[in-house]
Amino acid sequence: MSLGPSLNLWVGDNGAGKTSVLEAVSILSVGRSFVTSRLKSVIAFGQPSLTVFGHVNNGVEAHRMAIQVSREDERKLRLDGAIARGQAALSRVLPVLHITPHATDLISGSPGDRRRFLDWGAFHWSGGSATSFSSLRRALLQRNTALRSGILSLDALEPWDRQIGFHGEAVDGWRRAFLSDVTPVFQSLCKRFELGIELQLVYRNGWGGGSLSDALRQNRPRDLKSRSTLVGPQRADFDIGRDGGRAADTLSRGQLKIANLALVLAQLRAAAGLGISPVLCLDDIGAELDGDFLSRVWDEVLWSNVQVLATGINIERAGLDLSRLRDVNVFHVKHGIIELK
Repeated sequence: MSLGPSLNLWVGDNGAGKTSVLEAVSILSVGRSFVTSRLKSVIAFGQPSLTVFGHVNNGVEAHRMAIQVSREDERKLRLDGAIARGQAALSRVLPVLHITPHATDLISGSPGDRRRFLDWGAFHWSGGSATSFSSLRRALLQRNTALRSGILSLDALEPWDRQIGFHGEAVDGWRRAFLSDVTPVFQSLCKRFELGIELQLVYRNGWGGGSLSDALRQNRPRDLKSRSTLVGPQRADFDIGRDGGRAADTLSRGQLKIANLALVLAQLRAAAGLGISPVLCLDDIGAELDGDFLSRVWDEVLWSNVQVLATGINIERAGLDLSRLRDVNVFHVKHGIIELK
């Protein structure tokens, strides 16, 4: 498919294959589907693997990229005809955000979900440098392996503590910068969407005050007892607060939906402020939102001037008035066959 730089819309009955298009984009960007954590369930029945090819042109440079994933989760990545060293190389070229019925509830969801939100921002706020992230993961894995295997002395943890301290504080700085940029935009969008409640985003780094290396050294006896690293950036999170309490404890289902949408759209707008232009995937958002609110969401999305890939049973269900839009591609999907209308 050749996609336009503005709005691309896939329409068709439920089960026709619309979401599969957005899943393909997600897999190409971050190596996973936004629908399921079990990527092998996305592979066509009876097939050994899936493959996605893409051409990306940001107006300055063009790239060819591809990913192949087998049922055993063996991965082959290519960028511009060469073997890519990791998924980060593709993520850097193709940043993607999602607003879907399957989207994670960041407000009342798990700390791990919010860390993924933070790390999307930290990765792109770092300029797409994956070195600190991969080095941090490797040092944490090695430290935990040493703790489980039974070390001879606590001082043996020092080399890993220095590595975790160095790379962890770099990641922490990018996370802080990202959330700092997102917070005022998020609060502005909550007002625009008439949430009626003021929310705060409060970052927690996972170890408290002082240096990370010092925190790791002080916590060595507890880590040895639990056989796991209990403090550090792998424990980072952010609180969504309301009047000193947790917003998740008091917001209604409708308010949670608005706040989650505001977070993703704030992420999108903050990225634009840094010169990053993510592809925004909207999967059947008309099924979740009423007409008036849906119209306000579309105003915000189209104002962002990013490439949008959206799905809906029909144009009306998607909440769009195409007569006032330009540069729109509408595709019809039926039994997995896609045709430009």
